Amino acid sequence: MAAKKVTRKELLKEPDEFITTSAHIIGYTRQNPKKVLMIIVIVIFVILAAGGFYAYQRQAKLASHDLFEKALMDYQMLEMSRKAPTDTQLDKLLAQFETIAKEYPSFPAGEMALLYGGHMLYKKGDFPAALDRYTKMQTTNLVKEGLGPLILYHTAMTRFALKDYDQAILIFDQLSKDTNSPYRREAHAAIARIYEASGKNKEAVQAYRQYLKMFPEAPDAAFVKSRIAELSARA
Repeated sequence: MAAKKVTRKELLKEPDEFITTSAHIIGYTRQNPKKVLMIIVIVIFVILAAGGFYAYQRQAKLASHDLFEKALMDYQMLEMSRKAPTDTQLDKLLAQFETIAKEYPSFPAGEMALLYGGHMLYKKGDFPAALDRYTKMQTTNLVKEGLGPLILYHTAMTRFALKDYDQAILIFDQLSKDTNSPYRREAHAAIARIYEASGKNKEAVQAYRQYLKMFPEAPDAAFVKSRIAELSARA
C-alpha cells in the first residue's frame, strides 16, 4: 500500500521545531531572568578561566624552556672545558637544574632538568642521590618519548659506581639485548668491566671476547684485546 502523500498545505500546518524551541527558551527567560543571568555569568566565567589557564600554561612552558636552555648551555660549556669543574661550579649548575625541576615538574623542561640534575649529582660523586633522580625519571613522559634506554643506561652506570654489580649487570644485559638501543655496545663493554671490577676474570674475558665478536670494529678494540691478554694470564 502506497504511503499517503503529504500536501504542502498540511506541511505548513506542522509546528516548526526551531520556532517552537526558541519560543520555549524565550518564555523560560522571561519567567526566570535571574537564573538565566546566573547561567550566562557562569558560562562567561568558565570561558575566561579556561582562556586564562591556557595562557598561563603557555607562558610557563616558554619560561621553563628558556631557563632550561640557559642551564643546558652552561652544562655544555662545563663539559667542553679542559679544566676539571670545581665544586662551586657543579653546585651552582645543580641548583639551576633543581630549581627548574621543582618549579616546572609537569613540563618537558622540568623533566629534562631532573635528568640533568642526576648527571650533576653523578659528577659530584653523590651516587645515591643520582640514582634517586634516575629512578624518578622512569615514570616521566620522557620514557614514552624514547629516552627510556638513556635513563636505564645512566641508572646502570650509577649502580656500577655504587658497586651494586648484580643490579647493574641486569640492566646492562637488558640494554645489550635490545637491538634498537643506542647503548647496546656500551652495555656489552660495561658488563665486562663489572666482571673485571668484581674479580671475576674468567667471566670478564668471556664478556670481552663476546664484545669483540659483536663489535670487531669498535674504537676501543685494541684496548679490549690488551685486557683479554692480561686477564687471561691472571685466570
